[in-house]
Amino acid sequence: MLNFRMEDQSVVASLEGTRRINSKISDLVKKEIIEFIEQSGKQIVLDLKGISFIDSQGFSALKAIAELACAQDRLFALANVSDDVLELVELVGLKDAFVIGKN
Repeated sequence: MLNFRMEDQSVVASLEGTRRINSKISDLVKKEIIEFIEQSGKQIVLDLKGISFIDSQGFSALKAIAELACAQDRLFALANVSDDVLELVELVGLKDAFVIGKN
């Protein structure tokens, strides 16, 4: 479900087989990305291409990842954020919690 690929100074994580980050997968996403941040020492970008919805547990997981990355002086960014997901980020008041790149 979660794939990692190296690109220069960062690692890009992408989700396959889902269009949502919700309660079913948020804990797995959080666990795998946090493990990768702690072990690799690299900056990480979560590619949200194809993701059209994130629920409250998904946002909680993403916020926890961002906080850990910040505490370890690493960048955690979201890439290929759709307009629908960007609208959700703004609605839940987390726009300033993430570095965000649109499609």
